[in-house]
Amino acid sequence: MEQNEQIERFCKAVRIKTDWPVGALKGDTEAEASLKHFQDFLAEAYPLFHRTAERFVLSPYSVVYRWPGSNSSHGSSGEKPALILAHYDVVPVEKEKWTADPFGAEIKDGFVYGRGTLDMKNILVGIMEGAEALCGQGFRPQRDIWFAFGGDEERAGVFGAMETAKWFAGKNISFSWILDEGSPLAVDFFKGVTRPLALFGIEEKGFLSLDLTVTQKPGHASNPPQVQAAAVLARALLRISRTSFPYRLIPTVEGFFSQLAKLTGGVQSFALAHARLLGPLFFKLTAGNPMTSSMLHTTIAMTQLAGSSADNVMPSEVRAVLNLRLLQPWTVEKAIGFIKKAVKDERVDVKVHGHSSGPVPANPDHAKLRGPGWQEMEAAVHSVFPDAAILPFIMTATTDSRHYQHLAKGIFRFNPLKLNPVELSLIHGHDERISLENFAGGIKFYTALFGSL
Repeated sequence: MEQNEQIERFCKAVRIKTDWPVGALKGDTEAEASLKHFQDFLAEAYPLFHRTAERFVLSPYSVVYRWPGSNSSHGSSGEKPALILAHYDVVPVEKEKWTADPFGAEIKDGFVYGRGTLDMKNILVGIMEGAEALCGQGFRPQRDIWFAFGGDEERAGVFGAMETAKWFAGKNISFSWILDEGSPLAVDFFKGVTRPLALFGIEEKGFLSLDLTVTQKPGHASNPPQVQAAAVLARALLRISRTSFPYRLIPTVEGFFSQLAKLTGGVQSFALAHARLLGPLFFKLTAGNPMTSSMLHTTIAMTQLAGSSADNVMPSEVRAVLNLRLLQPWTVEKAIGFIKKAVKDERVDVKVHGHSSGPVPANPDHAKLRGPGWQEMEAAVHSVFPDAAILPFIMTATTDSRHYQHLAKGIFRFNPLKLNPVELSLIHGHDERISLENFAGGIKFYTALFGSL
């Protein structure tokens, strides 16, 4: 009965349409109404937690909770609190390409279908279910546990996480460690590895999107100029495609490979254990695997192209968007210079597109499988997934946690879900879905984690 009620609450959360309409801006009443609806849903669905915790609604994009600990008071005495992050917004859908209603939370073949079932209403609901169950048992943590839930993570967290981090800083509240969404328990990702790999994302690559724009005089397509803006841009993109940021083995990634080596055998084990010694040869061996290659250098993805709005009109400008994920030591400024050097054409204007952020370094102790929060995280994983191997990892995507990096000694980015490559590809994809087994495992993880704090 309890599990059925948990599933029903999860389905209610998925049915709240918290995607962001195209063209909507901050202050859009209709768009923000669904975010407020989700905040209200939390208060209604988890009454025991809400009677125990302090609640601070900062905006439609941010709701914060403090679960008071018995040995601390707002982190001013005793052990510093932990901070748990999640977001309730989701990316838009192409409804016609789904086999189920993306906001219907349909259950079939042991899976719940819907946008946000993997990213990341499943995590947020799992957090709340764990906290609600413990409150029902009269449990009180020893330290304060703070929760910060954002409503615009999929749009860089500018109004949610960024403002919430300022709110914490203004109240002089800092944390021992932070847990946010991240990498899963990877299953069948590496040949010869049979154990699920709990990938603790202790470091995060930076984020940078760039607009590459070429202008020209608009006119009728029957009289095109000799040198067209699209051709200039195409040559620039071709030059970029033939360019690669240099490969580098940072300590977090080296720790990942060395731990992975213990789970493999033969030549593969030797190569993983001696990645630094092999140097360029190791980089060449891993170049064919996008997952491992992305951990070793700054990546460039060509994501958008735009030109004329009509097929018979010369565009006044053509534009391409590049998305870069920055590996240390590349900063936003250095990466822009690298791209400009690769383009070698002053006709191509290169500017930052949207919000950018540099790499978020790891706590050095986390790379050595220790440090703030490591023991509690490890114990919670093994209580639910006893066969899991825990590895330090670098998060190649971006999370809200980057906005809080100056408020804590270390950050974990981890999803307590057993996912194979096919399931992982459903995040932001069509027919996004989560197994009921994975949903239940997430609740058990957060219950165990909070119970240890």
